[in-house]
Amino acid sequence: MPNERIAMRRVVERCAKAIPLFCIILATVVVAQTQGQAYPPKEPTPTRIYPDLFVVADQVVAEQWGATLALVNPPSDLKQVEPGQCVRFGVLASGDNRDQLLASAKLGFELAFAGRKQNFAAEPPEAVKQAKPEGGDFVTQALGVAGIKNPVSSMASIAASRAKWCVPLDAQDGIATIRATVATSDGKNFPLNARSIDVKTFETSRKDAPFKDISTFSSWLQHYHAAPDPAELLPGLRLVAADERARAMPNIMIFFVEALKASPVAAEELLRVLPTEGRSVRTYGTPLLSEAGYPTDRLLNRLNEDEKAAIRSTHLPDPFDLKPDRTLPNRMDMLWAVFFATGRIEPLRTLASMLAWRSDYDDFVQMQKSGHRPTEVTGSIMRGVVYTAAGWSLNALSLNDGLVADYIDALKSSPDTPAVDR
Repeated sequence: MPNERIAMRRVVERCAKAIPLFCIILATVVVAQTQGQAYPPKEPTPTRIYPDLFVVADQVVAEQWGATLALVNPPSDLKQVEPGQCVRFGVLASGDNRDQLLASAKLGFELAFAGRKQNFAAEPPEAVKQAKPEGGDFVTQALGVAGIKNPVSSMASIAASRAKWCVPLDAQDGIATIRATVATSDGKNFPLNARSIDVKTFETSRKDAPFKDISTFSSWLQHYHAAPDPAELLPGLRLVAADERARAMPNIMIFFVEALKASPVAAEELLRVLPTEGRSVRTYGTPLLSEAGYPTDRLLNRLNEDEKAAIRSTHLPDPFDLKPDRTLPNRMDMLWAVFFATGRIEPLRTLASMLAWRSDYDDFVQMQKSGHRPTEVTGSIMRGVVYTAAGWSLNALSLNDGLVADYIDALKSSPDTPAVDR
């Protein structure tokens, strides 16, 4: 028991440095457990609908939530959208029966933009998810170290609409105003507060540049999936093309490929402006557009033979190919880049499959201990090295990216995930 108390005390100390509010809950639970007391029974909590509206990227509901469990980290509440982007509308509720309340309710919306109004008929939500509180993953993990289940894994739920609104391709700068009403199954109507969201053209969006150099660009890239900003793909591509080291990195290339696939508007802009760009941007951007599935013959016809040769020499490997050769670490980085661009679960599923290479890692460790120096890098050695990198990256990013944490929870619970990976 003394050792257990020491371990719990360390957990609480770590928590206090990160999330003070939750540490109060954590400390209460830890003290109750160490003293052999039962945690106090939970008092009934009335169900209520919050008056504020949530704006969610369409891909969160259409793709990401289909691959997660019922309990998720809340998605970004969008404040800005650009031409071609689509959004859903979210309604929040708290209380003991919040999921049932939201699932049986009908959500109706009216959206006003550029002098026009669009009505979305009241209908049941597309999905209902329980939302983790801020820092909830950390608290759950910290309590798990002490063998305790988090008693407050969720305090609210979010319902996402079936309806979605897509910004017109010819939209100019303006403000879209959304009004919503929630009709519950008992016949009550709850009008929500009006919500506005900025609509910005690519040109306007770029006035507040999110990056100025490769370092800040890399940070922007890693968080792109949370609130995609297609307007910044062109300036980002220009920045990378001018950097000799960055433009040779396949993970950055595949990021642009996947982001351009997801935003035809950004791809069309790049197709339009490439002929007027400098040589480095032309030779960097053209093969990326081709990899993304866009026609580039017209661009190639305008290039000289040296530029065409440079483009033909660009080859991107398949990041999902797990052949254990020397390029496997690069393909692992590319998998992360696909996730950063899209927020899809497939790259993480492939990364998690690398955890099955534990035996290769054990063999590699034994080889090092024996003092044996291999004359060549075998497939087993490469798998053993990548095993550690995959495990480290999954753990590190799960602590800083809520969607990564949600996907890992889903993979652990899925019967399709091999036991060795779980």
